[in-house]
Amino acid sequence: MRKINRRSFLKKSGLLGAGALMAGSIFSRPLKAMAQGSPSQTAIPDIVSVKGKDYFSSTLKAVEELGGMEAFVKKGDRVGLLVNSPFKNLGAYVSPDITLAMVKMCNDAGAREIRYLKDPHKGYWEKSALAAKYSEALKGLKYESGDHVKMDIPGGISLKDAKVSKDLLDCNVFINVSIAKHHDGVHYSGALKNMMGLCPFSTNSYFHWGTLKLGWYGDLDHLSQCIADLNLIRKPDLCISDATVFITENGPYGPGKLARPERVVASRNRVSLDGYCCRLLGRQPEEVLMIRKAAQHGMGEMSLEKLRVKELSV
Repeated sequence: MRKINRRSFLKKSGLLGAGALMAGSIFSRPLKAMAQGSPSQTAIPDIVSVKGKDYFSSTLKAVEELGGMEAFVKKGDRVGLLVNSPFKNLGAYVSPDITLAMVKMCNDAGAREIRYLKDPHKGYWEKSALAAKYSEALKGLKYESGDHVKMDIPGGISLKDAKVSKDLLDCNVFINVSIAKHHDGVHYSGALKNMMGLCPFSTNSYFHWGTLKLGWYGDLDHLSQCIADLNLIRKPDLCISDATVFITENGPYGPGKLARPERVVASRNRVSLDGYCCRLLGRQPEEVLMIRKAAQHGMGEMSLEKLRVKELSV
């Protein structure tokens, strides 16, 4: 497949600290899980949430329930993986077991190249007991080039253009792998917020400071709108959220108190995914301004009552 040029790219793109709360009432009302088993094309859920202590297996299962990686990655594709892994404290980064499962599935589907769009923290892979087993796959990974390109954002409200990783334009398939966690500024960090990992510090500084210069987190409306606008640049083909172990305070860096829902959540839609996962931190999606603003952009449905949600255990 050919690289996506800039014009066609734009045209195509469209809490809790205790286990008791997790076990009892994550959501305001119970969700009816779909019948389990291999999904047909008409029965594929909007959200798959897999609970289990083996995060690698949970990730494989979550993607399988969405139709398998072959539904997203074709032979010869260049895949861009945006993984929230530049942090060192437990609960602030995506489990490397989840990332390794994604790498395995992309390779098995015939990806020609897997590009890591944001470099991980030093020692990230060594945190997984599976790293040695998949060492050859890790050697084949390409890492971020560090090159950025200015992109116009038609439809942006607070953000009319932004510098983003040039590597994003070079991939045929874009996969967003985030962690559901606390954030001191926007209160919740997930798939939408993860897109800031594609931008240099100069762009992200504008998100925080804006034009009013009220402080790093002083203008929540501006920050949230910029995040929503940034997501107009490109729609991920697949979104994965690590909701296994995450910080419930001092985000995005931590350290902090940990929640352990032990869930891997998958969806084709970042708004729907964040709408589900923010509830694992005790928040409703309409309370998280960037989710609401992204929904207003028409990026997806945040109301779980209107989505097909499948929850299962492995």
